[in-house]
Amino acid sequence: MKPSAIASLLILGTTPLFSSCCPDPCCPSPDPCAKCVQLWPECGPNKTITPNAGPCVSRGWDAHLTVDFIYWTAREDNLEFAYKESVQTLGNATTVTSKGRTFDPDWNFRPGFKIGFGILQDHDGWDVYANYTWFRGRSTKKTVTSDSPATERISPVGGVTAAGGLSSIEKMSANWDLDFNTVDLELGRNFFISKYLKLRPHFGLKGSWIDQDYTVDTTGSFDTMSSLGQSKNEIDTWGIGIRAGLDTAWHMTRCFSFLGDIAVSALWERFEVNGKASNAPSIVGANTPITLLNVENNFFTVKPVVELLIGFRWETWFCCDSYHFSLDAGWEIQWWSDQNQFFLSDLEARTGDLFTHGLTLRFRFDF
Repeated sequence: MKPSAIASLLILGTTPLFSSCCPDPCCPSPDPCAKCVQLWPECGPNKTITPNAGPCVSRGWDAHLTVDFIYWTAREDNLEFAYKESVQTLGNATTVTSKGRTFDPDWNFRPGFKIGFGILQDHDGWDVYANYTWFRGRSTKKTVTSDSPATERISPVGGVTAAGGLSSIEKMSANWDLDFNTVDLELGRNFFISKYLKLRPHFGLKGSWIDQDYTVDTTGSFDTMSSLGQSKNEIDTWGIGIRAGLDTAWHMTRCFSFLGDIAVSALWERFEVNGKASNAPSIVGANTPITLLNVENNFFTVKPVVELLIGFRWETWFCCDSYHFSLDAGWEIQWWSDQNQFFLSDLEARTGDLFTHGLTLRFRFDF
């Protein structure tokens, strides 16, 4: 739309969607076509099919800083460590009298953060952006106790627990800790594909280093003696790979839009897996535990990662468009394939996927 057409609309009292949002006292008589093209795409060059959507600022560096507050929960497949059922003894036989229940570590929501920095380039509106994510999964301990060993039976799930050889189990507890760190490097371009829809395709690299600790403690009896069992499992992982995605913004007004983002990565990962399980029967003179499992496995593999986000954005420019601020709020999900490589006692890998999801709040400042 030409400047004369915009002036006519203003005279008639009908303003285009992107012509104003929040009046700026710094600029009493702003000229819409003198500002960034992404604010008023109608003012862009006639031959531009996908006009740059920035966001850019006037008389600035076109750099931006992002700070995210995340409140996520992390969960992983196949971390069940025990099941509990009601039983009844009839003579020499034991009969199950109820449907049993399996137990996982407790899955809690925990806070974390992201921090990023980007620069908008003059070359066709391309931008470069780097982002770091820090998240820790803690306080996941779960305890299962048998109130009456004669009528309630606790059994280990799989062989990841140090329960081999125990004639009965009185209590089992499991704790899973996660240290989650990632770095994303993107080259992208944000542009209008229609009057109110913005797309930002991007590609780049993704790096990660993830540590997992899984400890299972067992209290029971070995023949007629009490026994304490422990299984300690560790997985240290680092990876690097190619990442690509698409960010979308569906504008309702100049300031408010709905968001939908997706990114897919293929990571070349190094797994360092250690597993150790032992029993310590309460026998006079038994000063050292009986080791049931002590094994390690180091290997490389390629695993996929999928990231999804849905939410909304509020943004504004101020001080004659010298600065830009936006607030994003959404629900984010990340899927990491086959991150559970803990060992069973028969040396079979216990695979499972890692998931993180929760609230993501992003604050962005352009200057």
